[in-house]
Amino acid sequence: MDYQTSFLTSNDRRNSFDAITKGIDKWWGKVDNSVGKLGDEFSIFFGNTEWRFKITQYLPYEKVKWKCIKANHVHDGLQNIQEEWLHTEVEWDIKQAEEKTKITITHNGLNNQLNCYEVCKSGWDYFLLSSLKDYLEMGKGTPHSE
Repeated sequence: MDYQTSFLTSNDRRNSFDAITKGIDKWWGKVDNSVGKLGDEFSIFFGNTEWRFKITQYLPYEKVKWKCIKANHVHDGLQNIQEEWLHTEVEWDIKQAEEKTKITITHNGLNNQLNCYEVCKSGWDYFLLSSLKDYLEMGKGTPHSE
């Protein structure tokens, strides 16, 4: 089963969508571009690790999909993970849930068959359920910093 999580925020769909397209550096880590349309690309960096994504679906304030087109994952103690994210997709669904916004994230291809699964699952849980949520709720996330 692919990684998936959801959470509710009191922030609206517009700000939630902007956080996962234009504000990635505010809750996840250092990026080289923000996302503004279909076909845009960006890389995120964690030390020697770089993942490059291309936007393959872009429905403002509803859905965005990132496809990993380059992967260089480096993590002490884990082997054969360098390209495990290559061709995986991170899918974001944003829906109105009464007075709140529900954000559902599915990382298609990130499953327990991958060597990095436990580390990546823990990382996503932190960056999504803590950092992104805090960024949306309080205006300040805790992105990775060098």
